[in-house]
Amino acid sequence: MKNVTKKLSSVVVGLMVVGGVQADTFNATATVQSTITLVETTPFDMGTIFVTASDTTNDTNGTAATLTITTAGVFTPVDGVTATGEGVNAAGYVSKFVSLAPATPGVISVAGAAAFGTVTVTSGTPTALTHSSGSPSIPDIVFSTVVTLPVTTGTLTLDGAGAGDILVGGTFAAADSVNQYTDGVYTGTYDISVAY
Repeated sequence: MKNVTKKLSSVVVGLMVVGGVQADTFNATATVQSTITLVETTPFDMGTIFVTASDTTNDTNGTAATLTITTAGVFTPVDGVTATGEGVNAAGYVSKFVSLAPATPGVISVAGAAAFGTVTVTSGTPTALTHSSGSPSIPDIVFSTVVTLPVTTGTLTLDGAGAGDILVGGTFAAADSVNQYTDGVYTGTYDISVAY
């Protein structure tokens, strides 16, 4: 009987050790990536154009030409209203944009965002395109608005790599100036931002 009791006691003690509570501390980690990358993969280019300014300050009947370049690169000019000759331009003068070589819409590529996520696209106020000489007597090309696809404040659905493209066009106007445009390269800027 003594042997049986000893064996039962060791079995009970063994069960008590196995059934004891064990606690430990573990780490929780996070990698923060707050930056979404935007890369201009295709620069926005108005192409080669002929453009004439409009002296609308002195000739209030004449108006400046306007131009829209869509996100598909479609070039749509609208001639200004004919001048009456009150300013530096003769009566019958018309401000206009003419395409001499095709426009190229811009492509801004998004990377590093959430896979299959969406981001809201916003465009800022663009700056006028100025002549490379920087001469203040040469008129600017007025960059009125940025046109995007998806539209500004619209959402872009990203792919499995968290990437997607924003297409860029714009609306423009000829300047109000007593001077005319000089041949050369004109450059302006625009801002695009994305957010979750």
